Amino acid sequence: MKTLRVLMMLAWRNLWRNHRRTLIMLAAIAIGVWAMIFMTALTQGMVNEMIKDGVSALPGHVQVHHPDYRDDPNINNLIPTPDSELSARLAAADLEQWATRIKVPAVITSERESRGVTLLGIDPANERGLTFIDYDDIDGRFLESAADKGIVIGRKLAVTLDTKVGKRVVLMSQDPNNEIADRGFRVVGLFGANMEAFEENNVFAGKETIQKLQGG
Repeated sequence: MKTLRVLMMLAWRNLWRNHRRTLIMLAAIAIGVWAMIFMTALTQGMVNEMIKDGVSALPGHVQVHHPDYRDDPNINNLIPTPDSELSARLAAADLEQWATRIKVPAVITSERESRGVTLLGIDPANERGLTFIDYDDIDGRFLESAADKGIVIGRKLAVTLDTKVGKRVVLMSQDPNNEIADRGFRVVGLFGANMEAFEENNVFAGKETIQKLQGG
């Protein structure tokens, strides 16, 4: 114990023997600790933002699929439960928010261009606040119901297709019988997103309209 006390006294005196050296060391330690805390906080913030953007970009925190859907993401592998029964089960699960969707690959064609996209059939009443779409930042309007006959595309996709609100486009997809299903839609709105890839790769239409297009 006495030896430790002597060593502490010698160390303390040595620190203040050269004030400039000690102050430089303290400043270096302080800057190093601050830099570590700053980088850790910055990295954590980036990770949280990536998770938030990823979840809001349509996947959600939890997805419910038919048991065979992950092996074969085909429209035939849908959840066989009727919407009314499924809604009751989800409501009983005490979820904060949920939505049912139809998600199929498609080709969208304007008067000048064609692009491969992901076609999402949705019920807009259940989507508000659930995805990256800001209903209040739409050129034109968003879908009004699951039976809406219009289509909403991204601003970037509209530039690529050289189209705009009010113009007609054609959507082509594959039905459960492997036949080409196509239909003309009028563009009723253009949405924006943090990433242009979202604007160019996703289009939204009424769920019931897409069910009819797919022969459901």
